Amino acid sequence: MKFNIIYLNDRRYKIYDIGEGESIIFIFHRAKCSMELEDIVKVKLKKHQRVILVDLSDDFPNDISEICEDNCQALLEDLHLLADIYWLDNVAVESNYINKPMHTNLTNLLGSRCSTLIN
Repeated sequence: MKFNIIYLNDRRYKIYDIGEGESIIFIFHRAKCSMELEDIVKVKLKKHQRVILVDLSDDFPNDISEICEDNCQALLEDLHLLADIYWLDNVAVESNYINKPMHTNLTNLLGSRCSTLIN
């Protein structure tokens, strides 16, 4: 699995985009992942979905509670920008990393474009 490096608001993110159909942004941290990424992608592709993996492992701490409030807000704004760049009109968000308050804030940022928000 080869990730592309993109910069959003001067912050570095590793992104893997594959598939067609309903879009899912999967935000993850390898330290929190019980499944291999390849397995996650295979499951989603069987459901005919487009999967956009956002790997935070290199640049964010293992524990989301260790991120200061400003960095949390910056991450959410970057994810919103990612949805804009990829022209995602209807997107589901799944994560093994972000917490419930971040889910709420991301839902508010994405507005009606966010079909479901799953943790």
